[in-house]
Amino acid sequence: MHAAYTRSARVRAFGIAAWLTLATSGCVYYNGVYNARAAARDGDRRLARGGETEATPFFQSSAAKAESILVRHPKSSWRTHALYLAGRGAALAGQCDTGVPRLSEFLAESGTTAADRDRARVALGVCDLRLTRIPAARARLDSLIDAPDAQTARQARIWAARAALAAGDRDAVARYLGDADDGALPWELLLSSLAAREYTRVESLLVQRAALVDYRDDVPRALREMWAAGEWDGVERVVQRFDAVRLRDAQRATLHFAVGELNLRSGRDSIARQHLFTARTLAGRDSIVERESAARLAFITMVRAASLPDVDSVLVRLDSATLRTPFARRVSEQLLLIRLLTSQDEPTGAARFLAAEVARDSLRAVALARSLFMQVVREQPGAALAPHALYAAGLLTPDSAAAWGQRIAREYSGSAVARWIAGDDPASQSDFASVPALLSQRWGVAIRVWADSVRKLRTPARTTVTPSGPR
Repeated sequence: MHAAYTRSARVRAFGIAAWLTLATSGCVYYNGVYNARAAARDGDRRLARGGETEATPFFQSSAAKAESILVRHPKSSWRTHALYLAGRGAALAGQCDTGVPRLSEFLAESGTTAADRDRARVALGVCDLRLTRIPAARARLDSLIDAPDAQTARQARIWAARAALAAGDRDAVARYLGDADDGALPWELLLSSLAAREYTRVESLLVQRAALVDYRDDVPRALREMWAAGEWDGVERVVQRFDAVRLRDAQRATLHFAVGELNLRSGRDSIARQHLFTARTLAGRDSIVERESAARLAFITMVRAASLPDVDSVLVRLDSATLRTPFARRVSEQLLLIRLLTSQDEPTGAARFLAAEVARDSLRAVALARSLFMQVVREQPGAALAPHALYAAGLLTPDSAAAWGQRIAREYSGSAVARWIAGDDPASQSDFASVPALLSQRWGVAIRVWADSVRKLRTPARTTVTPSGPR
């Protein structure tokens, strides 16, 4: 009886041990592997749609769950698969210091499926590239671009194209992608082409993005760099292509505003006006783009004004929201400096001369600047600054420059300006040194007053609350 009892106890113990083993294995699967695989599938679905940024947290989660299995259950039957999930998840999440050892260990195991091995090798290729092992990345990924699984082959092609970009082989990108249009990669190619100053390629890529109604914040940036390189016609062609597709009004408004601003800064006011008017129309009321466009349109009108009252007649039509835009505030501050200078009653004409220079150089208000220069000539004709003001006014009227020079030679023959026009050395004339000194002195006084005024305008008023006493 004792022996039978002992045998029965051993059977029960073996059964309990076997149950515990199965239970532990099931627990490992359901609590670890199942969740890690689910997270990886979610990441893969986002990769298939080109959403690499959106996929990253899912691969991070997959790697963390699989890593937990490797730490807590190092001898589990699920260890090999956990190595694959932990390594691939970490690699695709950018954690290559963890991912590479796990993937290498997984690939050293036997009995793994070919599909998992291909995906693991793509992940290793991703880390090769991220660790700047570019030749190794290209060799590894090139061997996988025809993998049996379509999604694996697609990822291999995308990362092989990136490796080609990193190697400066931009021509290879199209061969890798074929007819596929991955969301992020064309933009990477575009930025790489910008860095290489290949503006014909940049324009071509932007036109392709327009055809696919694929607009990103990189478009205005690319257009600004093209503009800086003198590719003005190319910029206009790109805008026309984006205009021709069903792009959202807000995006079109942003694009036209950016190009309008570029034209405005280059003094191409008529073209700037067209873009800014379109931007204002598309942006909708009370948007930032609408207000900033309105401020610049007013500026284009204002720079043709010949007097401060004419300037005021333009500004008075702007609403308070537009006047508070950064652009309008900068213009208002320059106008404030002009007003401060022209309000000074001094016999030398230096303050008005400086006001004209501000109008010319800071505001591009040519008509106003010429008017202010001529006021110096009319109101202080005998001042040392008069011939200098006459010469400056003449420069703003290129077609009549010769006539202005003749007047200076006739009325101010003893000035440094007259000597310079005649081709003589102007340094022997007294006004050669006295005029710059006079302007410098007057500017120092004016700029201190102006800076104090601007500082007060920029400082928001504080509301003083008077505590009420007991009632």
